[in-house]
Amino acid sequence: MTSHLEPLIKKLSKLAIVATPAPWERKASIAVGGLRAVGFDRERDLLLVVSAQGRGVVDCITGKKVERDDEEYYENEEHLEAEGIGPLSGKLIIMAGLFGGGLPTITADRWQLESVTLKWPDKSILLVHPGSDLFGSLYSRPDEMSKIAEDSTIRAYGFSHTGKSFVIATSSDVTVYARKDG
Repeated sequence: MTSHLEPLIKKLSKLAIVATPAPWERKASIAVGGLRAVGFDRERDLLLVVSAQGRGVVDCITGKKVERDDEEYYENEEHLEAEGIGPLSGKLIIMAGLFGGGLPTITADRWQLESVTLKWPDKSILLVHPGSDLFGSLYSRPDEMSKIAEDSTIRAYGFSHTGKSFVIATSSDVTVYARKDG
């Protein structure tokens, strides 16, 4: 029943992890012990990170940590929300991570992030170029994509609401990418 997917599975199996294509660049990989969830501010490319050791805020355009709170924080986890700190104080941020949820997986100019599991438990994260489609080759459409990560502990991945940055969060780190042109 899935024989029509064999060419796609073969193609995806051959993909090696590569650096992100233009206009994207990796800004930082930040160690976060016991990462539980991440969430973006709606107006700016600020990421709230919740871990077993507290909360932090990362500026995803620069890749720099801008705030840190070492107090344990488990409130509203089951509701996929967390209270912001520092520049996000007073805001309730929608989160994605251990308890579910999701970040945006497509930008206004049609960049997409896809998660594919070919060899469980490893998940591959694919950055699909605008005008392309993960299943494009099955339907005579473009299927230009780059495999940018593979890990068995991916907690969340997705774009900021501005579309200027994206993150891949595992149980132990968060990797931040942003557009070179800002």
